Amino acid sequence: MNYAVASSHPLSTFVGNEILKDGGNAYDAAIATSAALVVVQPHLNGLGGDFFSTIIDNDIYSINGSGNAPELATIEFFHRNGYNKIPEHGPLSSFSIPGLVSSWEILYKNATMKLEKLFSRAISFAMDGFIPSNSILKAIKNFKYGDVDFNNIYYNNGRLLVQRALGRTLKLLAEKGLESFYHGDIARAIEDDMIKKHGLIRFNDLDSYSASVVKPLEIRYRNYSVYTNPPVSQGATALYWLNRLNKYDLYSMPDDLYYSSLINEMYPSYEFRKSMIYDGSSISNDDLLNNYSYSKNKKDEKYSDTTAFSVFDGDAGISAIQSNYMGFGSGHSIHGYGINMNNRGSYFTLDKNHKNALKPGKKTFHTLMSTILNGDKLILLGSMGGDIQPQVNVQIITRIIDLNYNIQDAISYPRFAYPASIYGDADLYSEKGIVSGSKYIDGLSSTMGHAQGILIEDDVHAGFDPRGDGLLKYHL
Repeated sequence: MNYAVASSHPLSTFVGNEILKDGGNAYDAAIATSAALVVVQPHLNGLGGDFFSTIIDNDIYSINGSGNAPELATIEFFHRNGYNKIPEHGPLSSFSIPGLVSSWEILYKNATMKLEKLFSRAISFAMDGFIPSNSILKAIKNFKYGDVDFNNIYYNNGRLLVQRALGRTLKLLAEKGLESFYHGDIARAIEDDMIKKHGLIRFNDLDSYSASVVKPLEIRYRNYSVYTNPPVSQGATALYWLNRLNKYDLYSMPDDLYYSSLINEMYPSYEFRKSMIYDGSSISNDDLLNNYSYSKNKKDEKYSDTTAFSVFDGDAGISAIQSNYMGFGSGHSIHGYGINMNNRGSYFTLDKNHKNALKPGKKTFHTLMSTILNGDKLILLGSMGGDIQPQVNVQIITRIIDLNYNIQDAISYPRFAYPASIYGDADLYSEKGIVSGSKYIDGLSSTMGHAQGILIEDDVHAGFDPRGDGLLKYHL
């Protein structure tokens, strides 16, 4: 088989593979997989969320589907209403314009199938229901921030998780076109719900939004070209880090020296991230060679939930990632449409002197990143994990390229994590105590992120993270 789909849920992986088997291309399969993930992993992403991807076809390019702040989202507004930081949940956190559907519009330009076909499985999973995984059930139980529309969807289910309003919205998008999300009835419904719940997005904010095609950043690591999203994505962090690792012979090192080498170069890489990744930043090759000194700051650990997937059709490859930021996102669900709004805007700061200060039209620093490596092998890689995504990527990449692991073993192997935000530091954690002096994580943990990927050489190999739901068994 010369094609593959790797996603974090078996139903979405099945959907993507089914599209490829039926003659669709990578763009068709990416849209179908992405739509299915909206339904089967609502605790990791949604129609109200963001999307990033990197694509290798006749050319290599990236999609930035992150949202900007709307006109009403100002530092003065929050200060005037008694806030010294942006709330992480509720309608005042749901203001980042959703970019997922606009990103589908870009992908759809190269698709070959009708939206009705691409959305058919996702609509069925939403309308008829599916058996939720234990991770979804746990996430629903632990999420205490939903509004009445959210709670009516997720707290009134039996054996099957049914999301009929979401199914109807997907059907409406297939019938009316993806543009209706930003310029039609769905946009009007979002505005109405925002006004009723005292949220900040208005029709004009949606009407003026579009995801963008951008040139990816690139470095050489060993004999590979490594590509990822430019700012506002944090992808450059991994490139900077890999650049610094080029001087090491990781293959010949014992485990303790391998880990210490990665970690010693991680700290300046995260200083680079604080300094260089923000809306409006332009990173050059020289920037990726500069030295940044690590200085300890106050602790500011952040965790977020995301879902990544990769698609290869025998010719084109797509690494993609989508998210509502913190699990279900803001807890603000659009009445009658089942659209769970993200809370990505809460990553902004109200400190007007900070590079990531809130401003209308501005995009926040973004943890989402997608990665492609092209050399002796073609590797499509994505991970969830918020601020630790560069760490997940670098650990997997070095295991594949330097230590000669296959992609499944590289993804499954125990990892370390340093969940620092751009505002502070964090403790160092490791699974099974693989890093001396780190905080011990027993077994494999979701706090270490989930990764999925595809490696193409003579054969096509897909890798799925045992920390997530990608290896669960489902029967249709």
